[in-house]
Amino acid sequence: MVLLLTAVSEHAQTKIRSLTGLIEGHAVGGVTIDALGNIYVADFGETVWKITPEGERHVFASGLYGASGNAIDNEGNLLQANFYGDSITKIDRKGQATPFVTSGLSGPVGIAVNKQTGDMYVANCRSNSIAKVAKDGAVSSFAKSDLLNCPNGICFDREGNLYVVNFRDNKMLKIDPKGTVASFATISKKGLGHLCFKEDRFYVTAFESHEIYEVTLDGTVKRILGNGKRGVVDGAGEKARLSFPNGIAFNPWGRRLYINEYVNDSTSSLPRRAIIREIVLEANK
Repeated sequence: MVLLLTAVSEHAQTKIRSLTGLIEGHAVGGVTIDALGNIYVADFGETVWKITPEGERHVFASGLYGASGNAIDNEGNLLQANFYGDSITKIDRKGQATPFVTSGLSGPVGIAVNKQTGDMYVANCRSNSIAKVAKDGAVSSFAKSDLLNCPNGICFDREGNLYVVNFRDNKMLKIDPKGTVASFATISKKGLGHLCFKEDRFYVTAFESHEIYEVTLDGTVKRILGNGKRGVVDGAGEKARLSFPNGIAFNPWGRRLYINEYVNDSTSSLPRRAIIREIVLEANK
């Protein structure tokens, strides 16, 4: 593998830099950010870290079971999916964890919160479905389709439509408020990770292609970081290299995104290692 942390000065392009060093013993789940700019990173194991905008990291919660996708609710709680536990844990701002959803899910990964209603929508990888979770934790079916192929990342646009990306193929799907699933865009050559919506466009991690993509609301797709070759190289455009990027979230205060990456040669190699990096988006887009 290539492990090279360098700075590149192309000011016009989107660029990436390392926020943390290598983190030993962990894989990659979801990434989300609170209103203060703190970053919450799940390790697809037992742990969620809280990372300040300056890159200081500490354990925020532990004892989870396949910590995958996550989101912040309207009260500032972290909603954390447990892939292996088929459950969702609610973690308050002090790090106190309580079970929130304990049945009705099947391999939950991505979580999106409707800020108007407080309802939560969960991507179920194993059942190829989207569940709706009310504020009291009640689970109901929202969408199911042959187009869903291990739905992984999920987010809202500004009109209240849901968008999902598949882990087992390269498709991005649109789900209207009635639960109808339709094709929206083809992203990369291989499977996808998570996505987020910033201003008027989406940003998607191509997990198996080691790239970051931008997708506009008309479905136009543009690769903004990486060249398809795996590595950890800070820099801009195609000169940057990524390694299994998965979670992605936007900073509420600036044109920055945060991702986590699995640094190993393959998803099965040991010992596990991860890294958190910051993406500075191209100015005046």
